[in-house]
Amino acid sequence: MDRLQRIYKLHQILATRRQPVSRQILEEKLECSHATVKRIIDELRLYFNAPLKYDRERNGYFYETREGEVFELPGLWFNADELYALLTVQQLLEQTQPGLLDDRLKPIKARLEKILATIQSNKDEIARRIRILQMTARKPATEHFQSVTSALLQRKRLHILYHSRSNDQTTQRQISPQRLTHYRDNWYLDAYCHKREALRSFAVDRISASHSLDQAALEFSDAELDVHFASSYGIFAGKPKETAVCFSHPSAPAGLPMNNGIPSNKEHCYPMAAMNCASLMPMPANW
Repeated sequence: MDRLQRIYKLHQILATRRQPVSRQILEEKLECSHATVKRIIDELRLYFNAPLKYDRERNGYFYETREGEVFELPGLWFNADELYALLTVQQLLEQTQPGLLDDRLKPIKARLEKILATIQSNKDEIARRIRILQMTARKPATEHFQSVTSALLQRKRLHILYHSRSNDQTTQRQISPQRLTHYRDNWYLDAYCHKREALRSFAVDRISASHSLDQAALEFSDAELDVHFASSYGIFAGKPKETAVCFSHPSAPAGLPMNNGIPSNKEHCYPMAAMNCASLMPMPANW
């Protein structure tokens, strides 16, 4: 534990204790000598103007503040683990969708890197050790991603120009955004389409223009959204209509998932030996 970490740790100890804390306890908590504790206390008083006092009767240190007041260290403080976690998340975001939030996050990232440098840690190690391999990622336009996110969180309707892959046509839509979903390296906006009068999923990278409207978005309960969209992200979209009869090979490992990562439709699984000609025919859902 270095000097900066000890100052942060000392502040945490004093801020969470109602009674004065003895120097012996501080030495144990800060993992340092009597002289180092004294130096850290002096630095906390000198550089951070901490109202740190010593109570001779109770033989301990405490923050002397008025009733209802709380002393906090100036600025944004993190310990080493918190810094690593934040920079790791930033690294994941950069690799997943480069450029989406760069302008907003650059000042925060630069500040975190400076703090991390003071505890002699190597930020470049995170970039070297954490990698995300993307297979089918399509990068949406930054301005449309931000517009979609803003309308979603502010619960406003959104006007968009949307290019559909299925018919290669661009249409104007007014939608009420419900959820933003990251699925298989791409972003999708789950929303109520006022043109189609139904819930739909829109690929964010297919939005060519967007702006928020003053009207409030229609609201749907989580249960309604779960029922509609739970089966939308998989090999087959929409609600299950039939029952799949699956036959597993005798050499397949026990417990092998039949639909790993895909919301489960109704299915019945039998050993391969049970397969016959009838099993090749479509089965009704209540079979």
